[in-house]
Amino acid sequence: MSRQRHFREHLPFAPPPERYFHWRGREVSRVEGFADAVFAFAVTLLIVALEVPRTFDGLMDALRGFPAFVVCFTFLMLFWNSHYRFFRRYGLEDRLTRFLTLTILLLVLFSVYPLKFLFGAILSFGSPHAPHLETAEQLRLVYRIYGLGFACIWGLYGLLEVHGLKLRAELRLTPLELLAGRESLLGYLINVAVCLLSAGLSLFTVSNATPGFVYMILGPLLTYNGWWHGRAIRRLAGGREGR
Repeated sequence: MSRQRHFREHLPFAPPPERYFHWRGREVSRVEGFADAVFAFAVTLLIVALEVPRTFDGLMDALRGFPAFVVCFTFLMLFWNSHYRFFRRYGLEDRLTRFLTLTILLLVLFSVYPLKFLFGAILSFGSPHAPHLETAEQLRLVYRIYGLGFACIWGLYGLLEVHGLKLRAELRLTPLELLAGRESLLGYLINVAVCLLSAGLSLFTVSNATPGFVYMILGPLLTYNGWWHGRAIRRLAGGREGR
C-alpha cells in the first residue's frame, strides 16, 4: 500500500518520494516542526516591514519590490527543501542533528535582512525608497557577507549529509542510497566553493560585477553533478534489477 502524502510534501520545492531512496522519516519530529516554524517566521520577516499602500506611488513601490521578495523567498525555500529532504531520507533526531539544525536556523534568520537588502537594491527598478549602496567598497562588503554567510549555511547542510552517510550501517543504506547521498553532499560542496570564490573575488578583483556573476556557474556545475550521479544510479539500479 502506498504511503499517503502529507500536506508538507505539496509545498513549493518539496521533493517527491524518491525511487531509489527509501524515506526513513515518516512523521514530522519536534526538531523538524520547530524548523518549519522558523522558516515560516523568516518568510514573515521578508514582508513584515511592508504596509498597505495608501497612495498610487506607494502601490507602485510595493510592486517594484515584488521581484526581490520572490528571489529571497526562493532562497529560503531552497534551504527548507534541503532540510526537508534530509529528514525524510534519514529520519535522524540525535544530538548532532539537532545542533546542526539549530545552527542552520540561526544563520537563516540572520541572512533574511542581508538578502532583503541586497536584492532590494538590485531589483528595485528605480524605487526611491529601495535600499541602495553608495560606494563600490560597500558593494564588495555585501558580496563578502553574502558569500561567507551562504557558504556557512551550505557547509552545515553538507555536515548533516556527512552525518547521515556515516550512519550507513545503522540506517542500512543501500549502494543506491549512498550514491544519492553523495550527490547531495557534492552539490552542497559546490555551493560552498562558489560562495567562497565570490567572497574571495570581492577582495582581489577590480571588477565590481565579477563576484556577482560568478554565481552563474552554479547552474552548469549542479546540473552536471545531478546528471553524473543520476547516470551512475540508473546504471547501478539496472545492474541490480538485471540479476
